[in-house]
Amino acid sequence: MNTCVAYFSKSGNTEIAAEYLAEKIGATAIALKDGTTYKGVLGFVKGGMNASLAKKAKLNDTIFEQIAKFERIVLATPVWAGKTTPAINAVLENVDFTGKQVYVMTMQADPDCKDADKREEFYKEVITEKNGEFKALFAMFGNAPGKLTAREEIVKRVDETVKL
Repeated sequence: MNTCVAYFSKSGNTEIAAEYLAEKIGATAIALKDGTTYKGVLGFVKGGMNASLAKKAKLNDTIFEQIAKFERIVLATPVWAGKTTPAINAVLENVDFTGKQVYVMTMQADPDCKDADKREEFYKEVITEKNGEFKALFAMFGNAPGKLTAREEIVKRVDETVKL
């Protein structure tokens, strides 16, 4: 089954996890480039606010068609203010999930992955409404905002958590 791992990463933790997972399962990694600047304290606040308001990033339109070509899609995203990022919101709105198997992998600052069940229900509802088959949410601890975790630790977390 052809698979992609479409991901957005600000501090690099989700990027490491997504790229590793793609390599491990023989998938195509697709980086989502959000043109908004989320640097520094103001960027942190802006990102949390945009996520809380369910804003959508302006991504290159061809990225949605590229993702939709795959039968199995893994969406990888940090958790901001308990919500999904604007880049993933844009994917959820614009990709046709009809007949696709969709997994979500999240990286968050809370080591206990608080409220992962609420996020799982959100993703399941959105993907199912778009005729996709929501398969699972894999919630993992990343690090404190803006902090990069060692690659070896992220690889370990992916291996322990993600079951495809």
